[in-house]
Amino acid sequence: MSSASAVRLAQRVLSPELEFMRLLWAVEHGLQTTSKRMARRIGVTGPQRLALKLIGRFPSIAPSELAAFLRLHPSTVTGVLARLERRALIERRAHSHDARRVHLFVTASGRRMIRPMPDTVEQAVKRLLVRVGGHRLAVAEGVLVQLADALLTHTMTPRQQRDEGRRGPIGPRKRVRRRGRRRLRP
Repeated sequence: MSSASAVRLAQRVLSPELEFMRLLWAVEHGLQTTSKRMARRIGVTGPQRLALKLIGRFPSIAPSELAAFLRLHPSTVTGVLARLERRALIERRAHSHDARRVHLFVTASGRRMIRPMPDTVEQAVKRLLVRVGGHRLAVAEGVLVQLADALLTHTMTPRQQRDEGRRGPIGPRKRVRRRGRRRLRP
């Protein structure tokens, strides 16, 4: 059976949610394959390069801010940052007033890694975005955001869902002191 006939059969047999999931798995497989190829060719994976580019775009970003921006768990981002730091592509600097806090910066070696390169995930995405146009991009982005939120909410405990609702989509809450005790502010 040819690839094209397999796709036609799947579209006739599968429900819309299974067809959508099949396409998501194909995208995920493409991301993983390209990321591994990037690691062999340029020395960083797709997620590492994305983190590196964001740190370059937002110098002095805190690791927790980066995690919120990427919509990833802080422990996931910690691993990515550790690998980038081991390769001397980023550096952590202590906050000037609070030594417990750190800020991230791209090193000279890291800046060389974030220049435009062929055969990266972002180049494939960039080429696609030129072809699909603004309206289709906005619709696709809306669907992906809603799916990401639905998947995140689905895996959270009721307490985590309640806390996430208070925190909102922009990131962690700030700690403030009120009448001698700490309280979280959205």
